[in-house]
Amino acid sequence: MIYYEKDYYAVPDIGAEKAYELLRQALLSQKKVAIAKTVMGTNEKLLVLYPTREGIIVKTLFYYDEIAAMPKTVPKMKLDENELNMAKMLIENMTKPFVAEEYQDEYQARLREAIMKKIQGQDIVAVDTAASSNVIDLMEALKKSLELSEKKDQRSQKRLTGTA
Repeated sequence: MIYYEKDYYAVPDIGAEKAYELLRQALLSQKKVAIAKTVMGTNEKLLVLYPTREGIIVKTLFYYDEIAAMPKTVPKMKLDENELNMAKMLIENMTKPFVAEEYQDEYQARLREAIMKKIQGQDIVAVDTAASSNVIDLMEALKKSLELSEKKDQRSQKRLTGTA
């Protein structure tokens, strides 16, 4: 089930710092979260107070009756062991630490650019978004992705070691 909706930082009011810290440390030491309710706008919200080393994160939750069931059952397919191993190797080769700064909302950036062009009187060219209906051989796609990933990794290693 999907319950989490949004995250916020909890910050204590002046004079409530000790109670805040007491709650944070007690929850953290017991590896527990707290459940609470509040009103946001005109809606009552269910919350989780999630302690971290730095503070408390408040996660709003959906109520049980707000969660829609998965619209269709996804069939469990019989997988070929070679395909699964190749997919695992691909994931392993592509795994790297998450750096939030590397990700931006590209749609919003393109939208702002289009708006600026329109303001400046330039023509806006629509992009053809028609999806191709090519059938892809999964095994071939995995092999190519793995080869590209390995080549990229080898180039990175050469740069790190200074070899040509």
